[in-house]
Amino acid sequence: MPTIAYRVTRKRRKFAEMPKAVKELGAALDKEAKPMLIKQFDEVVANWKGKPVFKARKFIRPDKIWVDVFPTGENAQKWKWVSRGTRPHPIVARNAPTLAFMWGGKGSYKPKTSPGGRYGGPGKVSGGTMHFPKAVQHPGNAPRKFEEDIAKTQKPEFSRVMENAWKRIIRGL
Repeated sequence: MPTIAYRVTRKRRKFAEMPKAVKELGAALDKEAKPMLIKQFDEVVANWKGKPVFKARKFIRPDKIWVDVFPTGENAQKWKWVSRGTRPHPIVARNAPTLAFMWGGKGSYKPKTSPGGRYGGPGKVSGGTMHFPKAVQHPGNAPRKFEEDIAKTQKPEFSRVMENAWKRIIRGL
């Protein structure tokens, strides 16, 4: 996240107002930055079945200010698998004697998202023949890196929100 610094040339006693500055920064994060970022995350999962719910936490430290947006709820793990990718892993039938899925043929599966943060594709496309193995070795998923894409696109807006908050603080000193 961006680092913004201002130099104030006023009397030293004015720096006793720092709790007010932190309060103003917190208000800007709560009212503007957090809703803006959560909206962006919600747009990524707009057409998902079983969407995660996103929440945000603000952090104000002496050296940096940032907002952490994270998935919650029963579908949070789905977000992590898609956004961060998965390693190759076995899938074994547990509640039935075999797995059942269609494979092969023309366009048996096209994901709604692709690596690099692009989203909005067609999703699952049926086709191929039915297979009933007891276990398969999943090749893993490439990470979609949604967080990186959102951070890159929202950085200018976040910087604007923080800069305006600092300007309000400086005017009040």
